[in-house]
Amino acid sequence: MDKEIVISIKTVLFTLLLFLVVYIIYRMGPILAIICIAAILMISLENSVQTLMKQTLFNRPLPRSLAVIMVYAMVILLIFVVLTLVVPPVITQAQTLLTNLAFILEKFKLSESADLSLTSLLPQATSVSSGFLNVTISIFTNVATFFTLLVISIYMSLDWPNLKKRLLSVIPRKFKDLVQDTITEIEISVGHWLKGQAFLMFLVGSASVVGLTILQVPYPLALGLVSGILEAVPMIGPLLSAIVAAIIGFSVSPVKGLMVVGLYIIIQQLENNIIVPKVMGRVSGFSPLVILLALLIGSNFFGIVGAVLAIPTTIILVIIVKRILRYSAE
Repeated sequence: MDKEIVISIKTVLFTLLLFLVVYIIYRMGPILAIICIAAILMISLENSVQTLMKQTLFNRPLPRSLAVIMVYAMVILLIFVVLTLVVPPVITQAQTLLTNLAFILEKFKLSESADLSLTSLLPQATSVSSGFLNVTISIFTNVATFFTLLVISIYMSLDWPNLKKRLLSVIPRKFKDLVQDTITEIEISVGHWLKGQAFLMFLVGSASVVGLTILQVPYPLALGLVSGILEAVPMIGPLLSAIVAAIIGFSVSPVKGLMVVGLYIIIQQLENNIIVPKVMGRVSGFSPLVILLALLIGSNFFGIVGAVLAIPTTIILVIIVKRILRYSAE
């Protein structure tokens, strides 16, 4: 009887402790999100750091600290160039696009019952434009959060070898090689995937801007940015970007709209048959359905942060599960 009471008390205490841990994690959600994103950034740049460390300076291997500083300096420089040269004209074109959306929709006259009047749509478009501007301003005012993320990632990268040693020190000896190989595979796979995805987004966005500019379609920078960003969403993303661009094209003329549709078909065919196999060939890629499900689940549970972390987390989990199953089969 006494033993049953003791077990019951332990169960209650364990349950309370579990709820406490869950509550603490919930309250620390924003901080944990920053740490997770910083870790993903650190892992994605680890290959670049190791590549620089193989170089020599004054006949000596490049120190890790200097390699980390150089890699993150290049990332910061790239972000600075994008913010100063690309974002301002894109914001201007996006605001103009949203403001003129009512005029564009009225040209289509989709339905008599739709009652698409300028007096009702223009205030809404202006409101959306103002909201877009407010979001942009909010992003720029949260510079402290961005630098906090960057600083945490830099410190993680500087101390990454020691962090791995501490992790391996608490792992049983027979599992150390397995854990070490798993960490190495995660570094390589996540790094290659993120760099490849970023390169694909850049190529698709740039090709869209160039093509739309040649076709003299309005708002090429804004539409190109939409195409580049939506490239991260398989299947649905490219379709949505093509629909948005086609609407703008058809608002000019039917011929222009058909040319825009043809442009996006050509871009997608080149991407699927040439660019993707070349760029992503070194990565054990997932099917578009798996990536789409990961994005939907991540964004549904954790919002934007979940969408950002969905695919890298999926890659990490798949690598870990494969390693465990392979080890169990041996």
